[in-house]
Amino acid sequence: MNKAAHNLLIKVIHWWEASILSRPWPLLIITLVACGYVGKYAYENLTVNTNTADMLSIELPFQKNRIRLEHAFPQDVSTILLLVEGPTPELTSEATKRLGEKLRAHPDSIKSIYQPDEGGFFERNGMLYLSLPELQKLSEKLSQAQPFIGRLSQDNSLHGLLGILSQAIEAKDDDLALDLDPVLARLNEAIEAVRAGQAYQLSWQQLMLDQKDGLGVTKRFIFVTPILNFSEMLPAEQSIAAIDSAVAETLTGDLARVQAHKTGEVVLEHEEMQTIGQGTAAAGVASMILVCITLWIAYRSFRLMFATFLTLTLGLVFSMGFAAYAIGHLNLISIAFAVLFIGMGDAFSSHFCLRYRELILRGESQRDALRDTLTSTGTALILCAITAAIGLYAFIPTNYIGVSELGMIAGTSMIIALITTFTVLPAIMNILPLKPPRASAGAHRRTSLLSNWPLRYARPIRWISAILTVLACVLLARVQVDFNPINLRDPNTESVKTFKYLLQSRDTSPMTLASLARSEAEARDKQARFEQLPTVDKVESLFDFIPADQDEKLALIEELGLVLGTRLAEFPAPATGNADWAAVEKFRAVLATRLSQEERPSLRATLDAVDGLLEAQRELPAEDSQAVLDRLQTSVLSALPATINTLKSGLDASPVERETLPADIVDRWLSKDGLYRIQVFPKKDLNDLENLREFILEAQKIDPEVTDLPVTYLESMNEAVKAFVEAFTIALGAITLLLLIILRSVKDTLLVLLPLLLASLFTAAGTVVFHTPLNFANIIALPLLFGLGVDSGIHMAHRLHYLHSEDENLLSTSEAQGVFYGSLTTVFSFASLAFTPHPGTASMGFLLALGLFMTLLCSLVVLPAFSALKLKHRRA
Repeated sequence: MNKAAHNLLIKVIHWWEASILSRPWPLLIITLVACGYVGKYAYENLTVNTNTADMLSIELPFQKNRIRLEHAFPQDVSTILLLVEGPTPELTSEATKRLGEKLRAHPDSIKSIYQPDEGGFFERNGMLYLSLPELQKLSEKLSQAQPFIGRLSQDNSLHGLLGILSQAIEAKDDDLALDLDPVLARLNEAIEAVRAGQAYQLSWQQLMLDQKDGLGVTKRFIFVTPILNFSEMLPAEQSIAAIDSAVAETLTGDLARVQAHKTGEVVLEHEEMQTIGQGTAAAGVASMILVCITLWIAYRSFRLMFATFLTLTLGLVFSMGFAAYAIGHLNLISIAFAVLFIGMGDAFSSHFCLRYRELILRGESQRDALRDTLTSTGTALILCAITAAIGLYAFIPTNYIGVSELGMIAGTSMIIALITTFTVLPAIMNILPLKPPRASAGAHRRTSLLSNWPLRYARPIRWISAILTVLACVLLARVQVDFNPINLRDPNTESVKTFKYLLQSRDTSPMTLASLARSEAEARDKQARFEQLPTVDKVESLFDFIPADQDEKLALIEELGLVLGTRLAEFPAPATGNADWAAVEKFRAVLATRLSQEERPSLRATLDAVDGLLEAQRELPAEDSQAVLDRLQTSVLSALPATINTLKSGLDASPVERETLPADIVDRWLSKDGLYRIQVFPKKDLNDLENLREFILEAQKIDPEVTDLPVTYLESMNEAVKAFVEAFTIALGAITLLLLIILRSVKDTLLVLLPLLLASLFTAAGTVVFHTPLNFANIIALPLLFGLGVDSGIHMAHRLHYLHSEDENLLSTSEAQGVFYGSLTTVFSFASLAFTPHPGTASMGFLLALGLFMTLLCSLVVLPAFSALKLKHRRA
C-alpha cells in the first residue's frame, strides 16, 4: 500500500476511534437492535433447500437430458423404493399386497404407490413371459404332478400328503411320477421349524412352478411417491414415518419373516440430513470446547473471550440476514457457511484481541491501546477480508450452484466479520477494558529463546521444504477422484445398505441408462443397437412386454389345462384340526422299510427328522402334542391353495398385444407425448470408474443424450472438478493481482503466496497419503484455502516487513500468535467434522483441517525461512 493511501487509512481510523468508538453504548445498542430486526427477517424468510438436483446448473447438457426424462416420466421422480423380500414367493406376495393397502391409507403423506406386478394381468399371462423351452419344461413337470394334485384335491391334509408321499416312496414302476427329493427337503425344513417353535411356510409355488429366488419371486418392489416439503430440513419426514408405521404394522405374525427396506434418492437424502445433523451437533460441541480452550490459552481473559463470542454471534446473525435477502435459502453445501464464518471471524478477532492485549501488556492506556490496535491491524485485516472474500467469490461464476451460493454467502460474511471486528469488538473492549497482570521478565526471556528458530535455521528449513515439494509433486499423479456420491453417505444407514444390496444383482441394479426415442421404429432400432454393445447385459423397452412365440405358448397352456382337468377348480382349503400321529407313524414305517432296501440320503434325512418329531411329541401333553401336529399341517399345506389358484389363473392366458397391456405399464415406458423409454443394463461393475466411463461412452455412440444415474454421477463429478479448477484459477489470479497492487512488490507477493501454494500442494499430496480421494464434498477445500489461508501469509509478511534483525522476537509477536491461535481455532472447527459418521462431511472436515494446518505450518516456519533471504539483502 502506498504512503498516501496508508495515511488516509490512518486518518479514517483515528476519526472512527474518536467519534464512534468513544461512545460504545450507543453503538452497541444500535447494533443489537439492528441484529434483532435482521434475525427476525432471517427467521421468517430463510429456508433450507435439500433438493440435491438443484446443486448443479440446469443449463448443463446432462441436466437438460435428465430433466427431459423426468418430464416425460414424472412418476419416477422423487420416489421411495421399498424392497419387500421374504423366504417364499407366497409370503412376499402377501406382504406386498398388505403393505400396498396400508400405504394407500395415508393420502396426507403419500401421493401414490405403484406395484409393478400388482393386478391380474401377470397372474393370467405370466406363463407367456417364459421362454418356449422353459414353458415346455414347466408343462412336463405339471403334467407329471397331475396325479399328486388330484389326490390332494380330495384330501388336502397332512394325512393325505403323507399318504401320497408313502405311495411315491413305495412305488416301483413309477405309479406316481414324482420327484421326491425337493418335496422331502422342504418337509424336513418344516419339521425342524415346528420342533424349534419357529414360523415356516412351505412354498408350493417354488416346488410346482419351478420358481427360484429373485426379483418378481421372493423380491418385490413398491414405488412410493411421497408428499415432500422442501421448506423443511427433512422434507420427507412425514412420508417416511408413514412407511415405517405401515411396515411395522404389516410385517408381524405370519409375515414376521418378511423384510422391507427403503432406499431411493428421497430416503438417501433424508437419512443423510439426519446423519449430518446428529454428527455436526456433536462436532459443534467438541469444536466449541476446543475453541474455548484455545482462546483461553491465547487471551487468558474471560472479557476478551466474551467480546469475541458476542462479536461472532452478531456477525453470524447479520450474515444469515444477508443470505435470506440475497438468495432466500440455504442448500446442503451453503449451510456450511456458518462454520466458515466462525473460523474466519474468530481469526479476525484473535488478531485484534492479541494485538490489543500485547499493547496493554506494554503499559499503554486503554484508549491508546485500542487506537494503536486499529491502526496496526487495520491494513492487514482489511486485506485479509478482501482476499478471503475473493477466494469465496471465485465459486460464483461456476456451474456448481451449491458451492456458488456458498461462495456468495460466505464471501459477504467475511466483509460482515471485518465490520463487526472494527465496531462491536472495540466497543465491548471500551465497556469491559482489559486489566491483565504484569508479565514476568523471565517468561519473556524464555519465549524469546524459541521465537526465532525459523530464522536461525532458515537454510535447513528451505532444503526440507524443497525436498517435500518434490515428493508432493510426485504424489500428485496418484490423486484419486471418487465419483460415486453413495460413498459420501453413512454406510450404516438403511438406504445405503439397501442401495448397495440392489447393486449386487443385475436385475435390481439402479445403475442403468435411459434413452428416449420419438417413434416405435427408432426405439426398436436403438434397442437392437444397444444390445450389440459389449458393455451391455440386456436392454428393456415396452416391446419386451409383448411375449414372443405366443401361438406356440398358448397351445402348450391349453394342452396343460386339458391335462390338469377340473382338479384345480375343485381344490379345497387345507384341513384344520384333523391331523393325527398315526399317519406320521405309518409314514415313518414306510421310510424305514424303503431304507432297508435302498439307502438314499433324502430318505435318511426325512426319517431322522420324523424320528425327532415323534420323540419330542411323546414327552408333551396330549393337547400340546396335537398343537404341534396342527402347526406342521399348516406350515406344509397352507400355501398350496394359493399356488393352485395362481396356476389356475395362468391357464386362462390370452394373446397379449400393445392395446391389452395395463395402462400403468404403458405409462412407464411410453410417455404422454409419445416418447419411448429404453432401459440399458450394464454388464460390468459400475463401481469401477473406468467401467462406468466405458459403459457411458459406448452408449453415447448410439444416443448422445442418454441419461440416468450413471451419467448424473459421472458428469456431476466432472462439473465439480471443473468448478474447482475455475475457482482455483480465479482465486489465484485475483488474489495475486490484488497483492501486487497493494504490496507493489513481486517478491513480497510471492512471499505471501508461498505458504499458500505449498500448503495446497501438500494437502493434495495428503489425499494420497491418507487415502482420502477427492469427492463432491471435499473438493471445495483447496479453493477455500486460498480465501482462508492467505490471511496467515499476509499477517506474517506484514510483521516481517518491520523486522530488521534475526534476533527480534518473531513468533512471540501478536501477529504470529494471532496466526497460530486464529488458525488453530479454525483447524479445530473443521477437524471436529472429520469425526462425524457422515463420510462426505468427514472428508471435507479432514481435508480443510489438513489444509489449514499445512497453511499454518508454512506461514510460521517456511515463510520466515524464505524471508531470511530478504532480511540479508536488506542488511546488505
